[in-house]
Amino acid sequence: RRDAAAPMACQWLDMQVLRQGYQPQKKVQLMDGATVGDVLKQIAFYKKVPIGQLFLAEARWTDQAHCLCKVGAEGGPVDAGTIAPNPYGVSYSAQMHVKLHRNEVPGSEVCVGGVDDLDDVPDILQVEPKFARTELTLQEALDLQDELIAAYSEDSVRDALDKVQNKFRNDPNMPRSKYPRMLADVLAPVQRKILPRWGFDPPPKGVVQMLGCFGPHDPLEEVQKRVAAVNGLMGLDFAWMSESS
Repeated sequence: RRDAAAPMACQWLDMQVLRQGYQPQKKVQLMDGATVGDVLKQIAFYKKVPIGQLFLAEARWTDQAHCLCKVGAEGGPVDAGTIAPNPYGVSYSAQMHVKLHRNEVPGSEVCVGGVDDLDDVPDILQVEPKFARTELTLQEALDLQDELIAAYSEDSVRDALDKVQNKFRNDPNMPRSKYPRMLADVLAPVQRKILPRWGFDPPPKGVVQMLGCFGPHDPLEEVQKRVAAVNGLMGLDFAWMSESS
């Protein structure tokens, strides 16, 4: 775990919108571990736009631009072999702009596509890496279990699970192996609301992260009591198979 008193390493970026010619620039202080996705999340917050419409691009020499997603100065696609104009006002005969993947670490100069300007973005934008929880205290684990029990007990969730379970009750030939996938579809909307608040990714990845954090606490009686309650609410004991539909 990083020492809270230790300063985080960082790099500085120049950032502007993806338009031909010189555009007003912002400075980005990219903290160690932050990626393109973290930058886009901050821009989306200040511009009040969906993060899905944004992307970052950077100029690369043609022998380095192996990405298939090349973009022009106005954010549109560039045909293979076409050189995209350099929006910083410098003409290079062998440079083009390529979209960056969200898990990449950007270079020193980037352009933002999907917005017309960066007027609402601070002049110095500090971007920290996404918090990734790797452990839970015992009390946090119990609180999270209690929150899941309450959420899975909601009438809307019970009704949705009952519909799924009725399909198995009414068709004895339906293999039980299908139930976990159908269960995941029902619980995903609930988990998408809860897991990110605890520092986990949305499901299904966040479920795996959460279960990993429970490992040290699994043998404890108070945890196992709640595990039994959660599994019962999810129907993983298949006790509902003997109930009438």
